[in-house]
Amino acid sequence: MTERTGVLFSTRDDLELVRTAEELGFESVWAAEGQGETAFGKLERWATVTDEIGLATGIVNPFSRTPAATAQAIATLDAHSGGRAILGLGVAHPGVVEGFHGVDFDRPLARLAEYVELVRRYLAGDPGAFDGDFFAPDRTAFWDAFDPVRSEIPIYNAALGPGNVRLTGELADGWLPNLYPEARFETALEWLETGADRAGRAVDDIDVAMYVLVSVADDPERARAAAAEHVATYFRDIPGYYDRVAAEAGFEPMIDAIRAAPTTEAAAAAVEDEFLDHVAVVGDEAAVRERLTALRDAGVDLPIVRAPIGVDRAADERLLRATRPL
Repeated sequence: MTERTGVLFSTRDDLELVRTAEELGFESVWAAEGQGETAFGKLERWATVTDEIGLATGIVNPFSRTPAATAQAIATLDAHSGGRAILGLGVAHPGVVEGFHGVDFDRPLARLAEYVELVRRYLAGDPGAFDGDFFAPDRTAFWDAFDPVRSEIPIYNAALGPGNVRLTGELADGWLPNLYPEARFETALEWLETGADRAGRAVDDIDVAMYVLVSVADDPERARAAAAEHVATYFRDIPGYYDRVAAEAGFEPMIDAIRAAPTTEAAAAAVEDEFLDHVAVVGDEAAVRERLTALRDAGVDLPIVRAPIGVDRAADERLLRATRPL
């Protein structure tokens, strides 16, 4: 049985890399958005050069688009790709929602729950009105001229905190943890099961699709340095979000040191080896494959590998070759 593996291209929009991912057997390719190119725009391009690989938003947030706009976009991608679209959602954080989009980061979990319900209504063609706390459309169906390829498209949620992970268990098809310390992962799986139980669902039906930071190099120190800089960038630029999980796992002094560091290089030097071992896969191909196997054994159904921020194109090529499904 072939391993399930996905790949995230965070900011790189490279058709040849996407074609290579499909040729090597990756199950899905994920497009980030943040404050750059839209995920949907990239995925529409990628659909034109591929035939089988899943095309996933990784992620889009429920603040910058209405549920109708997201339903239209994902249904259009699904139609253009022959039913290969995957919707990765996440509440993001105030830095993106307020700082970039200029929208209040208000009641994110309640908003997300309503958002998912509405997206599914649009895809299913439910024509009735909807009276929610955040959205109140008079109708939730597309024009008759547009018939979605699928009335149900998989929805994944990029959750970190306990309430959001439980919500994922209640309503999502998959969970997308990112930079999640192994020390907290087992506990988080219990939160996921609690949410699934609330909704009368089987937790095994929820796909655990973890973003896995992978730094491939024959020189282990070079690989670790790139991974450490990635971690430091997340913790310095997105305070109070990814670092909460790390602090709860016992790494609060490290977080403080990263924040106090005067430069990115100094912040990367403050990333502890123990923490890096929890959240990153580093080394040559053999070491990388051994760690990915351990993650699968720990409960990750679909590792979604990604190279560190700021690396060159050759690093993405090494990533694909080293993690290709076997």
